[in-house]
Amino acid sequence: MNHTQNGHRPDRDRTEPADDEAAQLTVDQAIRLAMGLQQRLRLDEAETIYRRILDHTPGHPDSMHFLGLLQHQRGRPEEAIRLISLALQKAPAYADARNNLGNIFREQDRLEEAEACYRRVLELAPENAGAYNNLGTVLRAQGRLAEAETAYQQAIQLAPDFHGSYENMGNLLSQQGKAAHAVAHYCQAIVLDPDHPGSKRMLGIALASLGRIAEAASVFRAWSEQDPDNPVARHLLAACSGERTPERAPDDYVKQVFDNFAGRFEERLGGLEYRAPQLVAEAVARVHAAPAADLRTLDAGCGTGLCGPLLRPFARRLEGVDLSPGMLGRARATGWYDALEEAELTGFIAARPAAYDLIVSADTLCYFGDLDAVMAAAAGSLRPGGTFIFTVEHGGEEDLSRAAGFRLNPNGRYCHGEAYVRHVVAAAGMELVSLVHAPLRQEMGAPVAGLVVTAAAGRGRRGVSERRDRG
Repeated sequence: MNHTQNGHRPDRDRTEPADDEAAQLTVDQAIRLAMGLQQRLRLDEAETIYRRILDHTPGHPDSMHFLGLLQHQRGRPEEAIRLISLALQKAPAYADARNNLGNIFREQDRLEEAEACYRRVLELAPENAGAYNNLGTVLRAQGRLAEAETAYQQAIQLAPDFHGSYENMGNLLSQQGKAAHAVAHYCQAIVLDPDHPGSKRMLGIALASLGRIAEAASVFRAWSEQDPDNPVARHLLAACSGERTPERAPDDYVKQVFDNFAGRFEERLGGLEYRAPQLVAEAVARVHAAPAADLRTLDAGCGTGLCGPLLRPFARRLEGVDLSPGMLGRARATGWYDALEEAELTGFIAARPAAYDLIVSADTLCYFGDLDAVMAAAAGSLRPGGTFIFTVEHGGEEDLSRAAGFRLNPNGRYCHGEAYVRHVVAAAGMELVSLVHAPLRQEMGAPVAGLVVTAAAGRGRRGVSERRDRG
C-alpha cells in the first residue's frame, strides 16, 4: 500500500520534541525529521516526536495523520483509523490523510468506507490520479468491473507515467478473459518500472494463458537472470520451461507470493467468484450436519482466515497454520482462531499425531504436486473417525495419466487427476467419503475446475458419494 506522506502544511510554531536534534525546531521541521525516522522504521523515535508536537499543539492534523500511519505500520489499524479520523475532523479538506484512511479501510476490507474516502478525495482534488487508481481497485474488489475500468482509464489519462495503473488495468482485463489486451498493459507497466516484479509475473501468466508458453518462459528467464535469488521468478520459469520442475512449490516461493498478497488478498479475489472456503464448509456440514462446537479442528493453509467463520461453529478448538506471516497477521486480526502458527504444512501436521477431529485445506494443495507425504501426515494426525477435507485443481485425466497424476501449470500451481487423488487417499489408509467436482473460482475469465475431497481415518468401508457441481 502506498501511503502519501507529503500533505504537511507550513507551521512556524515551536515545540520541544524528545530527540535532542529536534529540540529547537519549528513544528514543520520536527514533522519532517519524524517522517524521515518513520520511513527508516525508527518508529519509537518518530512516535516520540509526533506525541511531543501534539502535547504542544493539541489536534495538530499532520502529527495525528502521520502518527496514525505509524500505528498502521505497527499493525494497529483501529488506532490508525482513529487518529487519521481526528486529523480529518480538524482539517476536512486534508486530501492526503483521507486517501490514506481509504487505504487502511481497503486493507481491512471495509470497501464501502474506502470508496467513500476516495470519492471525497476526488471532490477535493479532481486531478488526483492516485485516488482514481485506488477507487478502481476498490470497485474491482466489489465486482463493479465496468466502473473499475473507467476509474483506471481516468488514472492513466491523468498520470500516464505511473506504472501501477497499467498493472491494475492489466489485472482487470485478465480477470475478464481479455488476456491479449492485458499483455499490452503489463508491457507498458514494465517499460515505466522495469524492476517491478508484479508486472513481470502477470505478463508471463497472461502470455501462458494465451498459449504463448515460450514467450512466457522468456519473460521468467530474463527475470531470473536479473534477480537470480527471486523464488517467484525461479518457480514460474520451471513451470513454463519444464526445467528442474519441483514436486511441490518451494517454501520461499509460497511465502513470498502470499506475503506480497496479504494486504490485498480479499481484494484480489473480488469478482473471481472464489468458492473454495464455502465448498469446504459445505463438505464439513455433510459430515457433521449440526454444528456442535465439539471438533478439534485445523485449518491447514489458513491464509487470511476466510475459512475461520465457517469452521468456528463446528470447532471446540480452531487452529491455523500457514507459511506466510503476512497472511497470519490478517487471520489473527479476525479473532476466529484459538492458535495460529507459521510453519510448513506437512511438517506441522506430521508432528501432531492423533490431534484433530477435522483437518481442512482450502485452495492450498494446489501448491503441492506429490500429495503422498501430506496425505500420510493428515492420516496420522486425525483421531479415529476424523476427516480430512481439501480441494485440489482438477487436470485433464488423459494428460495426467501419462505422467505422475499431477502437473505443474504455467501459473505456478499444480493440478491433479481424480484417479491420482483416489490413489493417494487409499495409500494413506483413509477411506474416500465423497468427491465433488466443482469450479473453485474464475481465472482469466474462465472457471477453474476443482475437486472437493472428504477422506476419513479409521472408519469402516462405506460408499463413496460423488457428484458434479456446475456452480
